[in-house]
Amino acid sequence: MKARFFLPLATLAFSIIPMCRATVVTFDDIPKNTGTASFLQSDYQGLVWSNFGIVNAVLYTSLHGVSGTYYGMVSASNVAFNALGSPAEIDSTGTNFNFLSAYLTGAWNSNLNIEVQGFSGGDLLYSTTVVASATSPTLFTFNYQNIDRLYLNSFGGQDAGFSGGGENFEMDNFTFDFVPEPSAFLLTSAGLLSLCLFSNRRCETHRK
Repeated sequence: MKARFFLPLATLAFSIIPMCRATVVTFDDIPKNTGTASFLQSDYQGLVWSNFGIVNAVLYTSLHGVSGTYYGMVSASNVAFNALGSPAEIDSTGTNFNFLSAYLTGAWNSNLNIEVQGFSGGDLLYSTTVVASATSPTLFTFNYQNIDRLYLNSFGGQDAGFSGGGENFEMDNFTFDFVPEPSAFLLTSAGLLSLCLFSNRRCETHRK
């Protein structure tokens, strides 16, 4: 009899537990009508962005010539970058998040090294160094789970022959999702346990 109740309960569990829905951040919802760069708003998309700039890649290219800024554009027309080539961070505002993937490109240097670290509560959980091209965006998949801070630091590479220089990276289509609050899982588990106990009692009563 238990098997008769297991499948409906399992189905109910999947229907009640909130599924994580990935958000693809394209940066294109930010109005950028000039080719000048500005700092990304710190509380954008429910996250805290530190030392990230934003620029319209198309207009920037028309003013300054082709560079990794243009090649790093996946969805027209804005791209984000680490200002001055210095480390940049993305932090949660209370709810941890999963960092899934992002397109990364070297702004001025080819074979640019980008160190990507994920933290939770001050503990380093993930650390990966990827190598980005300066002439095409590369999709890097990270799958950093349940973190509250993402740290990105770019360095090295070789001058790609553009009109400028630096160790900046360009980023587009940043994909993440928030981790559901533990309370949601606890409430769901408690509800399912109650249903299971109630069902078992009914089965026992019916047998008698």
